[in-house]
Amino acid sequence: MNNEIQKIRRKNDWKMNINWMSIVSRSIMIMVLLLLLFPLQAAAGKGKADRERFVLDFGDSHFRGNPTLFLKRELLNQYPGINIADYRLRRVVLVAKTKAGYGSAQLRVGPELSPQYRVNGAPRSFHSYHPESFDRIRIRNPFHDSWGPWQLFLQGNFKVRKIVLVVEKRYQEHYGYYPYQRFHFNMRW
Repeated sequence: MNNEIQKIRRKNDWKMNINWMSIVSRSIMIMVLLLLLFPLQAAAGKGKADRERFVLDFGDSHFRGNPTLFLKRELLNQYPGINIADYRLRRVVLVAKTKAGYGSAQLRVGPELSPQYRVNGAPRSFHSYHPESFDRIRIRNPFHDSWGPWQLFLQGNFKVRKIVLVVEKRYQEHYGYYPYQRFHFNMRW
């Protein structure tokens, strides 16, 4: 009888070992998948983390005719101490409205001009302060290097609430030095 009980116990022990092996192998596979998945997610989200937003508040300023808004100058006025040379412009979001709905906006960055974008509006909502009465126009930077002037050309009867500048750092740190820096070894004699 004892022999039979020992045989049954050995079979059960063997089955327990198989169960533990399958559990361990599954957990190792899950860990490997997670290790592969998380770095890919970190790399995918890296671009948006490097972007910053600067909001230029115009407080519903009224512009008529063909005004030019100098975005770099306004950025320095509203954010003193910022070094604009450290940033590259990605896009501009104009929050504005026109009286008749026929106004247009065009972005100039360096030597390049973006296409003209129509800015909507209506006479009955032109004097309204409600946020939904303002149109949001997203204008991409036509010149990737972003040197030179950042100007916004307006045509029409406008009310501008704010302009959002989406920028990214020009030089990303790589292993403690910037890409434009070189290693130099000076020999002392």
